[in-house]
Amino acid sequence: MKNLCFSIARKRRGFTLIEMAIVLVIMLAFLAMSVPFFAGFSGSTGLKTAEREVMTVLRTARSYATSQNANFHAVFDGTVTPNTYRITNTAHTTLDKTYVLPNGVRFSTVAVVTFVFTPNGGLTTATDPTDPTLVNTITVQNPKGAKTITVNRITGALE
Repeated sequence: MKNLCFSIARKRRGFTLIEMAIVLVIMLAFLAMSVPFFAGFSGSTGLKTAEREVMTVLRTARSYATSQNANFHAVFDGTVTPNTYRITNTAHTTLDKTYVLPNGVRFSTVAVVTFVFTPNGGLTTATDPTDPTLVNTITVQNPKGAKTITVNRITGALE
């Protein structure tokens, strides 16, 4: 009878310290295995975010050009204020705000790259092949990789 009471009392006490320690070790093992996955995930997320933001700015500049029947510029700065970009009008006045790439992401070029959208939605063309207005690609990169965005010169569509 005494053993029966002791086993009933023991069932009501909860978890032992050993059981709690084993569960904690298992949880820590799963956490340790998942850290490398999430570290790589955040790096690729920053690159994808930068790509989407740059594409949005290019589309917005094109939209301004077609709706206001004037040239608008998407300016990507890799030198003066590195890793920033903005939309400007023909007087080079910033329209909305200056955007900054996410941490760890940068433009592949160390120069100021400008896309000039015309009222028909395409990019400006020039007769001189060394003219910087002929640029139709921009690349963002981080240590995990790079993404290149290309603008179709005629239609202004992003590829």
